[in-house]
Amino acid sequence: MPRPLRICLPGLVYHILNRGNNRQAIFLSDEDYPHYLRILSKYKKKFGFKIFAYCLMTNHVHLLIKTSIHGTVSQIVKAITIAHTRRYHYRYQTSGHVWQGRFKSPIVSDDEYLLTLMRYIEQNPVRAGMVNHPEEYRFSSYHENSRKEAPVLTDRQDNPVFIGLGSTLTDCAQIYKEFASALLEEDKLKLIRRSLGGQSHFASDKFIDQIQTKIALSQKKHRGRPRRINV
Repeated sequence: MPRPLRICLPGLVYHILNRGNNRQAIFLSDEDYPHYLRILSKYKKKFGFKIFAYCLMTNHVHLLIKTSIHGTVSQIVKAITIAHTRRYHYRYQTSGHVWQGRFKSPIVSDDEYLLTLMRYIEQNPVRAGMVNHPEEYRFSSYHENSRKEAPVLTDRQDNPVFIGLGSTLTDCAQIYKEFASALLEEDKLKLIRRSLGGQSHFASDKFIDQIQTKIALSQKKHRGRPRRINV
């Protein structure tokens, strides 16, 4: 079966899942996690994308980002992956592939789906049995999204669903904290896993229709009959 085409349009929100090659560990010590976050911050500035959630696990990472006109999701992940790989080989005196060949990047609609995905990402360590509550895990965006202090890496103020939770960012953080602490329902987990399997995007029907329209308009710039892309 051919791989589905990756849809690259500025202003879309993507759920990125990138795994270690053959599911090997990509973070071997506690120092590796903050270094990856520094790489993330560096390329966030270069490509102008927004970060709504993240979680760094032992052998994979989850990122929830919104792209800009300055870089596609493929360019962003490639730059981050290369930078991390170079440092990994230098630090551990290794060679070869560190990351798998192709990452997952289903589109997420900027509505309740986005909020659900944030909770899914930040609850990864809980589902993995590593901690009992997301606040116990150090290498996710839960602390930045749930505290009243200004975040370092996430862009809560640019998250349309997050800022709709309350009248102030402090209120939003408190409401989100309660929301993100509740375990995700099984039906939502199935939909998210389906999207990561390449069978669909994690988005509303209305949003998918809007994306189809954008794709059609984009294809009109090219010669010949536009080819439909299933989203």
